[in-house]
Amino acid sequence: MSLYEIYYVSSDSNSKEAHLKKQQNILKEAFEKLRIQAKQEQQEIYKKQSTYKQQMNYVNTDYHHLLLNTEKHSVPYCPFTDLSLSNSTITSKSSLRTPSLTTSSSSSVYMSDNSSHNSLQTIQVIPTTKSETSKLTERDNYGFKRPLQWVDSDVLYEFEQRYKITIQKQIKTWNRLLANNSHQWPVICPQLKRYARKGIPPKMRPKAWMHYSGAEEKMNKNPELYFNLLQKARDTSHCKDAIKKDIHRTFPDNYSFDTDALYRVLLAFSVHSPSIGYCQSLNFVAGFLLLVMEEEQQAFWILVTIVQDYFPEKIFDVTMEGGRIEQSTLMLMIYEKMPAVWAKLSHTSFWDCRDELPPITLLTTHWFLTLFVNILPVETVMRIWDCFFVGEGFKVLYQVTFTLLKLNEQRISKAEDSVETFQILQNMPKRMIDCDKFIKCIFSGDNDIASRLTVEEINSKRNIFKNRLSK
Repeated sequence: MSLYEIYYVSSDSNSKEAHLKKQQNILKEAFEKLRIQAKQEQQEIYKKQSTYKQQMNYVNTDYHHLLLNTEKHSVPYCPFTDLSLSNSTITSKSSLRTPSLTTSSSSSVYMSDNSSHNSLQTIQVIPTTKSETSKLTERDNYGFKRPLQWVDSDVLYEFEQRYKITIQKQIKTWNRLLANNSHQWPVICPQLKRYARKGIPPKMRPKAWMHYSGAEEKMNKNPELYFNLLQKARDTSHCKDAIKKDIHRTFPDNYSFDTDALYRVLLAFSVHSPSIGYCQSLNFVAGFLLLVMEEEQQAFWILVTIVQDYFPEKIFDVTMEGGRIEQSTLMLMIYEKMPAVWAKLSHTSFWDCRDELPPITLLTTHWFLTLFVNILPVETVMRIWDCFFVGEGFKVLYQVTFTLLKLNEQRISKAEDSVETFQILQNMPKRMIDCDKFIKCIFSGDNDIASRLTVEEINSKRNIFKNRLSK
């Protein structure tokens, strides 16, 4: 099922086909304009990057560059910029809160062969040496090409070197956490949520995500189900062709990605959840899980848990009713909380267009359904998923969206039309390399729209649209 079909279906059943066709034509024209503009912008980026070092003096500060800003004479784009100021003004170092957030990298967590799944040993701290190469490898630790078309190589290298230091601090923090809890996973509490916001070490991520999501319990209760579903799927699944079409569209530049494992996980899921079968975007979620989890069976169970326990009802099924409710909820909150942004998304009041959501929902829909995979840089997505599984839940998707809008509010306000706004929100997230600063920004008190958002507020808005659909 295409993204057009997901969100641009009229509530009037008699005009569904005509309404869908109209929306498709509008969006196709918008995409064609974006394609041309993106090509021109890409050429300009390459031209400016070639003389970047001569044009820009780097700021010698720990808060240097979240993003590469390719505009001449502009200030580096950074989430620690005072959100009330324009993008041409950056807060001084002394006025910024010290980022205490740390995260993870290639460290090891060990579990003895005869221990239980919940019994953990400490992570080995690997020291960083000065003999490490000063050149970036072509690909990152997950097998993806580095985003050098969006971020200058020197900026990216500087961040990665700094990130290694925070890794070691994070490992020590989690070692202490586990040691104080007899090497068992602690229950979710405010302290644990703070640790999750600071990132979970990569080798600990699979076990942490499995445990806190509840997927581990499901798998332990049904140890043979995944393999039985695969056997059944060979004869009964009606989704084989649709899945095969999307397999090779999933992370095509990642040479180490296992497309066969992705096919099996999606096939088993289609049999396990026949009301959904297969829906575009599940390939990205499952694929991302396969990059993290140790076994494909784990990826299957955590995919099931995400869809069943974390996402609202009917967001992936054939009606896509849940998806429309979520986008209506998001647009209403933007209308109420960010009127300047809303003015660039639509020329009318929200209540005048609630049956025909703004075209930007095509983009924000994809953000939600993929949990920002292929939208934000890989490590930034990892950090968001840490929060998603440990304490924050589905609410964090709204918080990330509001933060992206807030960080780009000045750019959006200067956009000529909704097409330019679409382009801003399509491209700027790709430059959000510094995951530490971005996560800090999401939960910062200065970012009150995101940080003060509650599940109760989201549910109250959802109920408005649920009640409308039930009438």
